[in-house]
Amino acid sequence: MSEQIVRSRDEEDKTKQLTKLLRERCSLVSEDETEKTMAQIEKFLTRVSGPAETTQSFLQETANTISRMFDFAEFVVALKDRSDGLFKYVAFVGMRKEAELAYRKLGYTADEVISPIKFPRIKLTNHIDFFLGEYRPYREGELETFNRPSQIGKERGSEENLQEGDYICVYFFTPTREILGWFEIARTMSGLIPSRHTFKWLEFLAVIAGRIVYEKEFGVPRH
Repeated sequence: MSEQIVRSRDEEDKTKQLTKLLRERCSLVSEDETEKTMAQIEKFLTRVSGPAETTQSFLQETANTISRMFDFAEFVVALKDRSDGLFKYVAFVGMRKEAELAYRKLGYTADEVISPIKFPRIKLTNHIDFFLGEYRPYREGELETFNRPSQIGKERGSEENLQEGDYICVYFFTPTREILGWFEIARTMSGLIPSRHTFKWLEFLAVIAGRIVYEKEFGVPRH
């Protein structure tokens, strides 16, 4: 009988230890930056998952959230307009009013968006293109979209620096890999090129955004 009691207490202690371990592993308290980012994404998706959320409001909330998460000072989002097939800017964070108005006047065909001749770029991944200011990746009439046009053409201080005229596009796609739109980063709070960690998160968020936008635009039911 006493052995059974000892064994029972021993098993109870082991169960308590196991329970403690599992709860630590599943704790809601974030231990590192990756977990903090995941928690923010979860909250974001909860906010924008309602059927009443329009594509426009979803993309503006996406821009707001990503800018806060990764300290982007200037961040805009472009979307393909189903009425005329042109890509137009629809969400803005950190832009001067004049720059935002200039952005809203722009429209690009699909051929222009992917053309390395019209807009020279460095292709980083299937999702990300980096447009260097040295390549002058803008056309006539677009200088008004820059917050600090007087800084364009200045020498780059370091290979880690972003300068006026640079921008990074992170594309989101339809299931058949047609471009639906993109996130466009022009400046970070630190003035530096985003880290590998940030680029990976941006690709992940672009996949999520593409799925949600496609469902909203084409009425595809979620499974």
